[in-house]
Amino acid sequence: MVPKTCLAAVLNKHNKPLSIQKIEIPKLKYGQVLVKIYFTAICGSQLMEIKGARNTKKFLPHLLGHEASAKVVKTGPGVKKVKINQDVILSWIKGKGIEAPLASYKNKKLKINSGRVTTFSQYSVVSENRLYLKPKNISLKNSVLYGCALPTGVGMIFNHAKEFKRDIQIIIAGIGGVGLSCYYALKILKFKNILILDKSKDKINFIKKKLKIKNAKLVNLKNLQSNYGYTKKKLDLFIDNTGDKSMLEHAFKIIDIKGTLLFSSHPPFQQKISLDPKGFLDGKRVIGTRGGEMNLDKDIKKFTTLLKKNNFNYKSFFSQSYKLVEINKAIKDMKNGRVIRPLIKLM
Repeated sequence: MVPKTCLAAVLNKHNKPLSIQKIEIPKLKYGQVLVKIYFTAICGSQLMEIKGARNTKKFLPHLLGHEASAKVVKTGPGVKKVKINQDVILSWIKGKGIEAPLASYKNKKLKINSGRVTTFSQYSVVSENRLYLKPKNISLKNSVLYGCALPTGVGMIFNHAKEFKRDIQIIIAGIGGVGLSCYYALKILKFKNILILDKSKDKINFIKKKLKIKNAKLVNLKNLQSNYGYTKKKLDLFIDNTGDKSMLEHAFKIIDIKGTLLFSSHPPFQQKISLDPKGFLDGKRVIGTRGGEMNLDKDIKKFTTLLKKNNFNYKSFFSQSYKLVEINKAIKDMKNGRVIRPLIKLM
């Protein structure tokens, strides 16, 4: 039975808690798919949206979320990629299929805007090209990570770091879902010298105690004069997942003249970074990655097999799960560094 309404977490105003509302599910348009969400997770991108750092004020009120596992409930006109009752992975990363119109919902007479994929709701109308069949060798819970954290983190390493020698000096700044994915990907590729930086004391303590990652340090983003122990060693690769302006600028300063700055996030809307052009003349490189350049239609199955073979630690991402009505607590815990990737259970 196809529901007419569902509960959703709605962003009404920036810098305010999300509101749990009953919304009306719209009739499907060309290329749209209605799914029932099993699990979703919170990404740093949603924290930026809530703060208003993504220039989304004109879309308020709107829905959030861009990685989830779900079941197909109904398909709209033209949809061929998925069928009813299939388990799927939802992602912001575009794949094969129709780029459907934006969905919009209603709470009584109030219009609730939505992107082509949103996940903080019991049901969601999603564009066909943001859906991927879930491989059988991955659970519904763990498959959530393939919507964002894993393709971005693992993809950026496999697509941009394979060329490096395995004994180079590496810094990872920001150890959320993407940063942790980077770390595990580097370990799979047998890189040895990896230092983790994060501004959260709780998060550093968590990864040291729970994940047994010893080489991690607390960093104060307001005072980035230290080179973090690499005084006598050249820093070949700096991987930034913070999107912090000061961190990006500092990273470019401290990498070796032949070093690389690889980053997955970016500063808030209209905020610019300043880099010394001489660094480029010396041979420094800056590489930005969008979703790790992953082709999810082909790569999901390949990477689930690879990570299973290497005993990938999915549990380290989801140290705690929350109900939809607890989503604001999950957001707060993530901000405070108490969890790596908050998992929202909607089953």
